[in-house]
Amino acid sequence: MIDALTRLGRRELWLVALLVLGVLPVAVAVGGVLPLIEARRAAEAQLAETRRLDDWVRARAADAASLAGGPTLDEAREPIGLAGLERSLQAAALREQVRELSNDGSGGIVLGFEAVPFAALAAWLDTSDPHWGYDVAEMRIDRTDAPGVVSADLRLLPQG
Repeated sequence: MIDALTRLGRRELWLVALLVLGVLPVAVAVGGVLPLIEARRAAEAQLAETRRLDDWVRARAADAASLAGGPTLDEAREPIGLAGLERSLQAAALREQVRELSNDGSGGIVLGFEAVPFAALAAWLDTSDPHWGYDVAEMRIDRTDAPGVVSADLRLLPQG
């Protein structure tokens, strides 16, 4: 490399220096830094849009709850306890599929289903969720060999 540079004339050396000191940093900026800046701007715009959508959904949920006379998303309800959960499972005809229904020792409830129709489980969760006073802290759903039947484990914590 040095031999090639020593054979160049003064004007050619200035052109090489201009290339190394001027064009190369511009090429790195255009090829590497500017795409990163653009990706960050796109991510920030996506985050802002997601936050706006979350605010809109929360506002619509609050509107719907106020029209129905139910709790809003931010209102905590008193937990219904093991007996209340058992009554709601009986009303939904799911009590026979329950393999475990117990307190977890920290104020939460562990609920396990051996083999339950997924549609019935989803419908029960949908109707129970705004009224039962618990948040689903953990949920694991595994499919079984039977179509439309799953095994499920839930850990419920009191709202608040």
